[in-house]
Amino acid sequence: MTVTVKIDKLAKDMVSIVGKEHAISDLASRIVFAQDPQNFDLEEHNIPYVVVRPSKTEEVSQILKYANEKKINVHTHGSGSSFAGLARPKVNCILLDTRRMNKMEVFPERGFFEVGPGAHLAEVEKELAKYNAMLPINLGSQLIASIGGAVSVNTSGHMVDAAIGKPGDFVLGLEVVLPTGEILQTGSESPRRPAGVELTRLFIGSEGLLDIKTKIRMRLVPLAAFQNIVVYYDHVDGILDTVMEMYKRCIPAPVFYEFLDEKSAKIGFQAVGLPEPAGPVSMIRIANVSKAGSEELSKEFLEFLKVGKPTEIKLVTDNEEWTKLWAARAEFANYLFRGGLTWWSEISTRADKLKEAFHEVEALAKGLKSYENPEFYAYGHIGAPTIHARVFWPTKDISIEDRRAIGLEWITKTEEINIKYDGCGGEVGLTAIRVNSFIRKKYGEKYYEILVKLKNLFDPEGILNKGNLEGWT
Repeated sequence: MTVTVKIDKLAKDMVSIVGKEHAISDLASRIVFAQDPQNFDLEEHNIPYVVVRPSKTEEVSQILKYANEKKINVHTHGSGSSFAGLARPKVNCILLDTRRMNKMEVFPERGFFEVGPGAHLAEVEKELAKYNAMLPINLGSQLIASIGGAVSVNTSGHMVDAAIGKPGDFVLGLEVVLPTGEILQTGSESPRRPAGVELTRLFIGSEGLLDIKTKIRMRLVPLAAFQNIVVYYDHVDGILDTVMEMYKRCIPAPVFYEFLDEKSAKIGFQAVGLPEPAGPVSMIRIANVSKAGSEELSKEFLEFLKVGKPTEIKLVTDNEEWTKLWAARAEFANYLFRGGLTWWSEISTRADKLKEAFHEVEALAKGLKSYENPEFYAYGHIGAPTIHARVFWPTKDISIEDRRAIGLEWITKTEEINIKYDGCGGEVGLTAIRVNSFIRKKYGEKYYEILVKLKNLFDPEGILNKGNLEGWT
């Protein structure tokens, strides 16, 4: 069904809900809010009719009820930083920006905090530190990523699942608005989560298909004591072997276990003014509730790390030095972005197949057919285990048609590696660009059919985040 939308009338109606300052209809602003990290130019159908910025749950409800009545699509916007294509509208729509819904309250006597979906992770982290608590989420985009997006994808980012779990493991309850506009409360204010049938777990990780989260209640997690380690190698296989052996021996996983391959390490270290390492590097953070406990665990892990035959193992006790080392890992990808065109993929395989998968994706990059002679870079949360695999060309002068061809080949073939080695999408979600290349191929059509039926149950008009479950490239 085709709906004709008069933007001036729509904007006026949205003003009546959120106020004049928070219903934005000028073209330049609408284009800005449609942007995401994808390598494709925006097309006309990606641009929203209007951007609305509600501050209350009731306003979100009114917007969705209006959209259902008028048969107008709604797209949720947190920070726009999704690498899986979730953030970009697939159809013209009302774009609902959650940024103003950022209120946070900490209840130490109850053992939890409540926060709006638009709060940036770094803001939440800073506030929790005042209460000797930590946030069990750490993304590369921590400064701008929203907590609503992180919970909706159920991503812990850099953190190793085997050490800390997923954000959903700490969510006690939610306030959500269904696509039809009804407001729903889930979960409990008890520190103990409900057993049995409980809708909170359905909405966590639902990637915006079933709801818009307007309040998140999370358990307070005691701030841990940390020990930081940097390890240098002459070959990436030393890192891969170490991670595989860690899982094989059932050794407690570090909370952070990052790596940069040789080329990535050179760029990252150079970017922050550190001497270039001779080979790949891993960066590890050991955590425990007590300082003595973290020191004992780090001592044991330092001994274990010798299994990978590193050239140097160093316990980093100087905070300034660690900050620079971590910045080398964090800044590498930013410097690569500036130097040319790059395509990214997430490889999260079975632990015992990590080395095979790494070298297979490395060979895939060298044999790429859609656009020849890419450079290959690998980095990421290797302890998870997750490899961020990138192909790179030192030029931006590549046509949109070629960019699409590169993206389609790289995504399709790297997802085949994930499927071959029984992996998953452990960080950025599984809808949007991953629906057809991963979900339907790995789990089959019946699995996908169930997702579609679930979506239709919650969103009978199909207005919320349209295109993400259908899949796109």
